[in-house]
Amino acid sequence: MDFSKKLIRHFYQDTNLQLARICRIMTIFLGIVMVLNWIGIFKMNGLMYPVMLLCICVLMVPTVLYNYLHKSGVALRLLVLTIITLMSGLLYAFLSYHVIIMLAFPMLIACLYCDKPSVMYTAVISAPTLIASHLAAFYLHMVPDEPLVTLHGVICYGILPRLIELAAIFILCYKMTGKITVLVNSLVAKNNVLYEDQLSIINALSQITTIESRETGEHNIRVSHYTRILCEAMGMDEVDVIKVSTAAMMHDVGKIAVPKEILEKPGKLTDEEYSIVKTHVTVGRDLLKDSPGELMQLAAAIAYEHHERWDGTGYLHEKGDSINLYARCVAVGDVFDALVTPRPYKEPWPLEAAKDEILAQRGKQFDPHLVDLFEEHFDEFVEVYHKYS
Repeated sequence: MDFSKKLIRHFYQDTNLQLARICRIMTIFLGIVMVLNWIGIFKMNGLMYPVMLLCICVLMVPTVLYNYLHKSGVALRLLVLTIITLMSGLLYAFLSYHVIIMLAFPMLIACLYCDKPSVMYTAVISAPTLIASHLAAFYLHMVPDEPLVTLHGVICYGILPRLIELAAIFILCYKMTGKITVLVNSLVAKNNVLYEDQLSIINALSQITTIESRETGEHNIRVSHYTRILCEAMGMDEVDVIKVSTAAMMHDVGKIAVPKEILEKPGKLTDEEYSIVKTHVTVGRDLLKDSPGELMQLAAAIAYEHHERWDGTGYLHEKGDSINLYARCVAVGDVFDALVTPRPYKEPWPLEAAKDEILAQRGKQFDPHLVDLFEEHFDEFVEVYHKYS
């Protein structure tokens, strides 16, 4: 399974969040400039106030669009970069050398995405914006100082030097983006290798439990699929569904430490035997918790908490939302499968009877929301049961 797309998506989501924060900080700086002009420290045209307010509104656009940037992909990102570039040009037109650093601001923002095309696009639209800003400042008489009071002076001492500076900034940003992109791609590749290693370990442990007991192995497979159904019903994305359902296969891995004669005892367990069976949650967690990687940590949490009850009367007496969400999903599938399959100590329950029992335990043994999802998708549970029986 290639997890690259999700990792890159998370990277861009975080970048969009950082962009929104940076823009909010910039609004504070613009507010400070307005205050300094109002008290007389700066001497700027009165037209500056509406321009600054407009720019503050523009800087709030990334915050407003934050939740949509990662959904709409490149198009919306380029729109935001365009707006920021035009805003920088507007500021430069009215404040000139007071905000010369704003010429670099859009390209530095583009660098956050570690995407060369975004940097190139920003550089391409920054050049004409810079030229237009200088000419606007000249015709509006915003810079009365020599030598920018003539068109020749604006071109030779304003536009040309700024274009050279802009080119230097572009080269720096482009090279920096390239280096960061290589680093990000390397980390993504290593992360995928780590996930593959975790999957190999989980499959190996699953094979061990299957060799030990074929029924246990089939039970793990069914519970994995039941968990997948519930995760999809909760609206989790495909990658997370795969992670959780894979980790769910390890929920009973701790039973390799429980004697076979206890696990397959046809009669009722003694208190001492039951205490030994209960240790499988701790053993399972201890087997998995020190392994690196998200999958192994998910599996460890599920193995440890899948026998907890919503009302707090489970093995560890965790209660309600304090129980790991994914362990709560596994608990529903685990109990359903235990009811409908034959065990040494009992005959299988009819599917409808097992369904009624799960519904009866809503808010007692199981998370009420998950029980509702179980009821809605019961037909899918039945399909899994028949397919892997």
